[in-house]
Amino acid sequence: MAQRPQTIARLRQEALKLIRETRIAGKDTRHSRATNLHAIKELVNGHPHYTFGIKGVERFSGEEVLEAIADITKCSKDPHNTEGGGYISPESTLKGLELGAKVMYSAARKGGRFVVATGHPGSLLLFYIDLARLIRRWGGEIIVVERGAFVPPNFDLDYVEEVAVVSDRCSIWHSHDTVPMEIILKASGPVDVVVADHGFAGAAVNARIPVVGIVDTNDPALAVAKRMGADVVVVPMDDNRPLSSYVAAVDIVRGFAEMDSMAVAADGGDRATEGLRRLGDRRPTGIRPEVIRAEQLVRQRMGPQQPLDAMVEAFLEGFRDQFVQVHFDMDKEDGLINDPHVTLSIYGQVRAAVERFIDAEMHKIAPDLAREEVELYLGRPRNR
Repeated sequence: MAQRPQTIARLRQEALKLIRETRIAGKDTRHSRATNLHAIKELVNGHPHYTFGIKGVERFSGEEVLEAIADITKCSKDPHNTEGGGYISPESTLKGLELGAKVMYSAARKGGRFVVATGHPGSLLLFYIDLARLIRRWGGEIIVVERGAFVPPNFDLDYVEEVAVVSDRCSIWHSHDTVPMEIILKASGPVDVVVADHGFAGAAVNARIPVVGIVDTNDPALAVAKRMGADVVVVPMDDNRPLSSYVAAVDIVRGFAEMDSMAVAADGGDRATEGLRRLGDRRPTGIRPEVIRAEQLVRQRMGPQQPLDAMVEAFLEGFRDQFVQVHFDMDKEDGLINDPHVTLSIYGQVRAAVERFIDAEMHKIAPDLAREEVELYLGRPRNR
């Protein structure tokens, strides 16, 4: 195990580079300094849009709230500093992702029950979908309950794959409301970890459930809740970057979880050092050399990927068209039929079915091949 600190240092170095390159943290984040100070003022005034419904956060002074969020983002603690853009320390984002990975992986490998939800789907939906997939592969259970439940004044609780969202049946909405998560928790039974933001995270804090929460510079409520003693891992990130920007954050979480997995291996540090890859290479550790050699052989024999890609594309498009014709009213639900999130969810269900088939098939033909190894292999993005 003596070499493990060096491998962790290399992983952190590469992760920090990705955080800076994708600009999910750093200088001049989306919300200005003035906007962030306004959010603090409104939290102190008890405005639910800014408190996320968390009980007691409004009792703090503006200076105390600023100090709480600054301790996490490393922005200025001077309330008279009102100029310029927002700031999130990349090192703070790295710390949050590393600790969040540890919490999620630890709970998942014990079969823990999770709720994954977002009130900020415009930029973070794919990030949460990928986190939910990771949690499943690590052995966790994602809870999906009360799909379609009414959320006042005129919304529904819905899911994209297994990520809870708020919908008006045509679009997915940005939301700070606690009601959707309250509905989930009332019907879910015990929950071990909530991975969420905004009011979804706030309701979980009120229910005293451990939270891995994403916060931007104008989201001070979770930082105050943590200062109050809530079990919250705060992950500070600019939550207004393009959807693709957060692929790096998922890779970082996966990398730290794999490092935790390797830490308990019998050959410890040597295996960790040998297996470490750059995050940009997308090559997870823990896969047998025989599997790698087999993949290389199949690639050589198969040749160009375009024919296979075309076959899959034709199948998915045909399946989607058939699905919407059978399950949707073509005259009345045009908005839903053409909603890209509906298409994404359909494709996600197909992918999950393929993975279930492969898992069952491999169990039959190679029972000595551990399920975790199959899932790890399937979770590896392929070179295109």
